[in-house]
Amino acid sequence: MKKYLTYILIFLLSLTNTLTSSLLASPIASASLATEVNIQVTDTGQDLLSPPQLSADSAVLIDQESAKVLYGKSEQDLKYPASTTKILTALLAIEYGSLDDIVTVGEEISMIPWDSSKAYLEIGERISLNDLLYGLMLNSGNDAANTIAVYVARKVKGQGLSIEEALDYFSKMMNKRAKEAGAKNSNFVNAHGYHDNDHYTTALDMAMITRAAMEHDVFCKIVTTQTVQNAYRESGEPRRWRNTNRLIMENSDEYYEYATGTKTGYTGSAGNCLVSSANKDGLRLISVVLKAEPDKQWADSKGLLEYGFSNFTCTKLLEKGSIAETLPVVEYAEDDWGSLPLMVATDTQDQVIEKKLLPKIKKEIIWDEKVLADGNRPNSLPRIKAPVYKDQKVGEIQYLLEGEVIAKAPLVATREVKAMGFTEKPVTEEKSLLNYLVIIVFLISGYILLRLRISRLRRKRRRYYYLNNIGRQ
Repeated sequence: MKKYLTYILIFLLSLTNTLTSSLLASPIASASLATEVNIQVTDTGQDLLSPPQLSADSAVLIDQESAKVLYGKSEQDLKYPASTTKILTALLAIEYGSLDDIVTVGEEISMIPWDSSKAYLEIGERISLNDLLYGLMLNSGNDAANTIAVYVARKVKGQGLSIEEALDYFSKMMNKRAKEAGAKNSNFVNAHGYHDNDHYTTALDMAMITRAAMEHDVFCKIVTTQTVQNAYRESGEPRRWRNTNRLIMENSDEYYEYATGTKTGYTGSAGNCLVSSANKDGLRLISVVLKAEPDKQWADSKGLLEYGFSNFTCTKLLEKGSIAETLPVVEYAEDDWGSLPLMVATDTQDQVIEKKLLPKIKKEIIWDEKVLADGNRPNSLPRIKAPVYKDQKVGEIQYLLEGEVIAKAPLVATREVKAMGFTEKPVTEEKSLLNYLVIIVFLISGYILLRLRISRLRRKRRRYYYLNNIGRQ
């Protein structure tokens, strides 16, 4: 048995020597500068909705934050916008006017067609711009639109403008501001949207204009207001304005709990139009439907919004201060522990991502070659060579979707790591592995010795039993 034990020990020591020699003698591979890391997917889109069947000739759904188009149906076809035009009128009033300014209503309200929707203003009435905006957006008053247009144009260009000149100048302001908002295929000739063959837009353009308007808190407040009451100038009788957008009216069958605005529109040529917005689970959406079938604009809009909330998610892929990886450090001081957490240095914008694409997102770290230690092997984490200073950039973390980078941020060291002194000896990975192998050999040897000891005791017991019992018979 001792002979067998000797053979086993010789074999283990030979194995240790072979592995160690192979490790120390093998050529050192160059470091891979990119490390791909698996990410956890918690929402794979199990309850996705199919795109809605719309009655509208043209429609679009966008993410309000990024302007990303989530769904489109002929979204760049030219259409008549009807009273959704007033979103642009309100935007200009907010940006160029003062809400506390008192505006005198003039003859411009007599220049609207007889069958226009009205806020029922009176010539000579003095009213604040703030109240005019409620009359414009809730009651869809064409008279309020003209009053605002004259007020803004004269404020910008000069009080000497006639009514006709002011209305014309305001139309030019509308077209300029629309282009700034990202509307590339629109032309506006009046402030209210009453039909004109030269007054047109697209669903996508209206979404972009609405996105710009919703950057203003006062606009968001107005378009979520259900009713407001003030008084006529002459009689002093109450004047009540009621929002025409049924999606925000709680007593309406079309009420949508996530809706946050914005404007209806209708003419015979434009058909039923509705620009809507809604917020849910951190996702803010804007939908536009143009020339919908009678009374179908509500279902079309809710279908678009529900499709967006079901199929897309809003997430921040990279957050400043989060720990992205922890790397080993080599040649560090004796009082250090040789491990360095790496922190994301900047925030990235929230990403709106289609849920079914979440499993395809890949995370990759591009390492800065200058900070890496020599001796990195493929398919293993890189190592950093000390010294390292706090906030030192060591690489860049990226999220990729189908090969396209959708988010990225620098990776920096969370702390300082001092280098070892002249009298210190570096603890290398090879020597550390050798120590582990020696420990394993001793553990296995100890186990074998223990088994041999137990075996010898058993044989002695059997022999003693045989001599004292069976042998005496």
